[in-house]
Amino acid sequence: MAHSGSAAFTNLDDYQTTIGLVGMSVSLVLPADADFSARLTWLKQRHLHLLCGRESVPRIACLSFVPTRAFVSFPMSANKTIITGGVELRLGDIMFHSRGERTHQWTKGVSRWGIVSLPHSQLAAYAKALTGREITAPPVARIFRPLPSVGAHLRCLHLRACRLAETKPELLAHREVVRAIEQDLIHALVNCLTADDDTLEIGQYQADVVLRLEDALTEYAGQRPSIPELCATLGVTKRTLRMYCTNVLGVSPSHYMHLRRLHVARAAAMGC
Repeated sequence: MAHSGSAAFTNLDDYQTTIGLVGMSVSLVLPADADFSARLTWLKQRHLHLLCGRESVPRIACLSFVPTRAFVSFPMSANKTIITGGVELRLGDIMFHSRGERTHQWTKGVSRWGIVSLPHSQLAAYAKALTGREITAPPVARIFRPLPSVGAHLRCLHLRACRLAETKPELLAHREVVRAIEQDLIHALVNCLTADDDTLEIGQYQADVVLRLEDALTEYAGQRPSIPELCATLGVTKRTLRMYCTNVLGVSPSHYMHLRRLHVARAAAMGC
């Protein structure tokens, strides 16, 4: 039997916790004056896990994926800008994440996105059966740009399954319905990941530097390190750090530090 649900959120912690249902974790940082709201829909089947998120404000996220599952993410709307690892995703792009990946993602405003995941062994087995080729997670996140019709088919099936979870969850108690959804979505996913069209790798070095910045700021919790201190720790120049943060986070390092401090203060105030 599938486990599914859909909920609206105004509490950031509750939203982040619910995202964890499908094997990923997220830490969000919001603008100072953000009035956050979101809706999350999830569907956990025997092998396949789906997630659909809709968020009302721009944000910066640090995402972590469990290493036991293969994850694919994609934007669900043409006019909602999502930047992952410093690369702007356009409608039709399919991002295949590396095994156990950590990455940053930021949005410019209202956003709508989808995620599909399944165990690595299942993805390899389905791909072998359907195409004669095994699919394995790339060593570095890769963006696939299949033919528009191929990408649109995956998004359509994903949207249909999520709407079912939102409006008619009782149908997901039927094994044949769940099996049909899973088979169709996996087939569409394999088609996207085996399409011999454009692909693009994430700029891993700049993404890694910003992840190291994230870790350094966590270690400095309760303190206010200077930009020169951080640059010395990371082994990069001030100009380089600013450029990388602007690409990967959408803000300067000093602004990101300010937003993180506000996030901690808001969390503390809500916990009182």
